[in-house]
Parts: sequence; structure tokens; C-alpha cells
Amino acid sequence: FRKKNTMSLQSAAEGILETHVTWGDVEERLQKSLKTKAKLGANKAVVHIGEGNGFLSRIGLITCDWEGAEAGEHLPEKFALKMASCMAAKAMEAVTPEEMKQPAEVMKAMWDFFEVFLRETHNAEVQVYEFLRPFSDKLAVPRCFYTVPFSDENKLAGSIALEYLDKTRISHIYQTLSVEQVKQVARELGKMQGLAALNGVGEEKWLSERDVYTGFWKNFTPEVLLQMFTPLKDLDPSMVECVEAMCELAPKYFGSNLAITLHEQYGVPPVLVNGDLWSANVLIDSETGKVRALIDWQLAHHGTGVEDLLRICFSGLSCNDRRAHMHELLDAMYDSLEETLAGAVPAPYTRQQMMELYEIVLPHAGFFFAPVAMPLFQTTILAADVSDEEKELRKQVVLDKVRGICEDIVSFHAKNETKGLDYTWRAPDFAPNMTYQMPENNGVSK
Repeated sequence: FRKKNTMSLQSAAEGILETHVTWGDVEERLQKSLKTKAKLGANKAVVHIGEGNGFLSRIGLITCDWEGAEAGEHLPEKFALKMASCMAAKAMEAVTPEEMKQPAEVMKAMWDFFEVFLRETHNAEVQVYEFLRPFSDKLAVPRCFYTVPFSDENKLAGSIALEYLDKTRISHIYQTLSVEQVKQVARELGKMQGLAALNGVGEEKWLSERDVYTGFWKNFTPEVLLQMFTPLKDLDPSMVECVEAMCELAPKYFGSNLAITLHEQYGVPPVLVNGDLWSANVLIDSETGKVRALIDWQLAHHGTGVEDLLRICFSGLSCNDRRAHMHELLDAMYDSLEETLAGAVPAPYTRQQMMELYEIVLPHAGFFFAPVAMPLFQTTILAADVSDEEKELRKQVVLDKVRGICEDIVSFHAKNETKGLDYTWRAPDFAPNMTYQMPENNGVSK
């Protein structure tokens, strides 16, 4: 499986965790960041801690064995090293059901595009950590030791070294968070939006130029999207009606980037959006259950404050909890935003506008999340020590979440249709990679 001198992010390399990142480079950059001459040591070690939690990187827990440290130096015993890699996504492809797989030539084109997409998303995360650096001590984000973007000189070894938060855990797609935990996330989101606004996030042009939704959709075709949903009907009879109703809407929503452009069309200033805040990107204290950090900023962009909250609710809460407590969670986010701004600058939107934006964005955010929920789930049930009974329990948790998303996509779409909304749903230059007759109104809701 290993290849020497490989020049692709799609194949295993000889660096740390089969990436192109080397120990020598890590040591040199860490020394510069920590202002030390100490070396990592002969007994340094790495453990892969990101398995099954995403598909854009390899994450290693580095244990240091510092040699030559001076008296009084406080050097980290451990840190997390995030390395951009296609290997996790390749592992997801390996467990994709045959009926959902595409022809070899289609997959090659998708992977070539994905590698370009991966470099861009990594560099965006680097920029986010640099933007957050002046006020990161006020946010639930890990300390960033150093960043290594991709460039013309560095095409294969992008990485970010982060503080390792001990005694934390994540929540997998087949698990649920409590309403109180998601409320903590909501308050952190409000604080993040407020601090970003106070530090001029609206002036960050690179965020306004990012359209991660269009980039996402270019990995698919309308037919591929339907193929990802239709097998859900075979998993459980309760899925048939909602999946069929949602599939009728799929051509209309395919290619939608409304979540990226809605703030401009609606007429409110943008806020910083994480873009990928599902449950595995929230670190929870394993002893107290409190939220410790929000991680993974590869899909960050300008947008509305409701998008991140929807994603953590879709992935982390049961369908009943999400529906019963959504307005309470929205209020918690807004309260935190107002507290953080403390009147220094106006809030980017009113509480009433936030509620309206939530209803508009929900079906679009749902279509963005639902296609990847089942592949993520598939990668978590392969462990040999997982019993058939446990696999069935996990499946039911995921089906409950996806069923609720599908039902709400349909119901909120119908609700939005009655409002006479008039928003453009697609980028002007968006074009799927196949011949397909798009709806005549280019996805404009009227």
C-alpha cells in the first residue's frame, strides 16, 4: 500500500501516519514556535486519534520526549498534529455500498477535484487560526502552536499543530448529545460571532470569497445525490415516505449555495461560520460533560449565525430533542452574542431576523449534511468488537436523525414556499459535471 516518492494526497506516503509530514519538519517548526532548542527525543510517538471522525485529514496525538530543555521551560508533553490527507476519505469510499459507487472514470475525476478542494480547505483553516489568534484565549478553541499552509513550494505537507486537550471526547454520529451540551455550543457560537465582529470579521475578504457549498456540490451530480439517498428506503420502512418526498426536491436544491449568500440577499452583515460543526468537531470534557473546544475550521466562511447551530443540532441531537428545543437554543446563541458585543457595535441581526434566517436556511443546510451522514455512519460500524446488537442500536440512532432531517427539509421547504421568498440559490457559474436539465428558474424560490 505504501508508495515511495508519491506526489499525491490520495496515496499513502512515508511520513507521519502515512502523510507527507516528516518528524524533522515538525520538530523544527515546534522549536521555532516554542522558542526552544530542545528536541522531540528518541522516544517520541504518534497515535492516530481521528479514525472515523471526518474525511479531510489525519490527526495524530504526538507524545514528546523532550531532550535538551533548559531549566524553567514549559514544553507540552503532548500535542495534536492535524495533517491534510485524502486517506480518511479513501477509507470511507472502501465501505461505500456497491449500489452507491460510481464508475471508475467518474471517481477519478471526483478524487482529482477533491485533492484541489482539500488543499484549499486546509489553507482556509490556517487563515482562521491566524485570524482567531489575537482573541483565541477568550474562545473555546485549542491553542495553535504553528500552521503550515500549502503553497507552490509545499504541495503535499500541509499541517496544523494544536494544543492537546486531555480527558476530552467527541460524540459520534451514532451517539447523542444532551440539550444542555448543545446549549453550551450555542453560547460559544454566539460568543465567537461577537468576538469576530469586534475584530472586523466582515473585512476579511478571503472569507467572503469562499463558497464551500458550491465546492461541495461539484463533487456530485443530481443522479449521484439521489443514489446516496434512495438506499435509505431499504434500511427501514419508516424511511420510505420521507426519503421519496425529499428526493422530489433534490433537483431543486442540488447546487444550492444559499447559506453562503443569504446574508447579502437578506441584508445583514456576515458572521464567522465554522461550516463543519457537527458533533465530532466538538470536544467534550469526559468527566464534567462540559464543552471544551470547537475544532475543524476547514469549511469556514462568511454567512449567518444559524448555520453552525443547525449542523450541531442535526448531528448531535435526537430528532425529538432538536425539534422541541430549537428555539431555546437559538435564543441561547443570541443572548451570548449580545453579551459579548456589550453594545460596542450593533448585532449583525435581530432576534426576529435570526428566527427567519433559521427557517430559510434549514432545508439547504439539511441537504448539505444528510448525504454525508450515512457514509460517516458506515465507517463507525466496522470494528470487530462491535456486536450485531450494538450495530443495530447505532443504526437506529442515525436513522432517527436522518429521518428527522428529511422530514424537516420537506416541511420547511413548503413553509418557505408560502412566504413568497425570492432568493438566488446557485452560484452564477455553477455547472455539474454531466449533462442534466436544471430547473428553469435556476433554483430561485418565488
